[in-house]
Amino acid sequence: MSNRRIVRPRTITEATNALAEAAAEGGRALVVGGGTIAVPQLSRREVDPTDIVDLGDLEVPRMWHDEEKVCLGPAASYQSLLDTPCAERNMPLLHLMAKGITGGIQIRSQGTIIGSLVCARPYSDAPAVLVAHAAHVMLASSRGTRTMPAEQFLTGPEHPDLRPDELVARVVLPLRAEAVSHGYYKLKFAESSWPVVTCACTVLADGTAELTLGGVFGVPWKVHVSGGVANDPRQLRSALEDRMSAFAEDDFWADIRADGAYRRRVAATVASRASRQAFARLSSGTEQP
Repeated sequence: MSNRRIVRPRTITEATNALAEAAAEGGRALVVGGGTIAVPQLSRREVDPTDIVDLGDLEVPRMWHDEEKVCLGPAASYQSLLDTPCAERNMPLLHLMAKGITGGIQIRSQGTIIGSLVCARPYSDAPAVLVAHAAHVMLASSRGTRTMPAEQFLTGPEHPDLRPDELVARVVLPLRAEAVSHGYYKLKFAESSWPVVTCACTVLADGTAELTLGGVFGVPWKVHVSGGVANDPRQLRSALEDRMSAFAEDDFWADIRADGAYRRRVAATVASRASRQAFARLSSGTEQP
């Protein structure tokens, strides 16, 4: 019989107090949001926490916005994003990503954006897309709060800048007036499999493009190129190869799905398809400056 202590806080303060108590007693706390990653880990005994902080009863809005930003709470799921009328306009990359999330309606309804961010898996959709959105992460503990860019929060594969007594209280996405169109593409080998390489493309008002790739390295990789380069597969491949040449072979991410050499080889193709989608949406008027 398990001696684990299970806490179901209703507020962020209650949650951080539970984490602080576990840390003070030398315990190992596991924060559970939607549970799509944490519960299988528990079942396979990959983690052995002394305390479980279940955020399922947290009385925090899933998302809210004002004229400058959108905020995502710990319970914001992929499906809740799709069900929010303003999401496509205010969070276009997350909206595009959520429509194609692996696992169907069950995963879309249970899986949370913040949960995916905290897991920091290089091949997961959400971390790179949040970096592409220039998101900021607000961390809370009983000691207070601290905020940092998502890019800084993701310090390494499966290694976020998260202390044992902290949780992610919200993710803040600025409404970027300079971002005029978006595209998202991911390569995967089967409908139910994790992505191999992903790319989120943001076309800016000055005609340049931001390309944020996931699954190529241990953390998301953001590259800025001109619109002409982004729209030409050969030029884009040359530009990316030139920049990737600065990295060592061991820097490229490898796992059971693909080795680093393969991920490097397909990076430009994935980026080109995301870029083509973004410029096509701009040309068709799907997104307007």
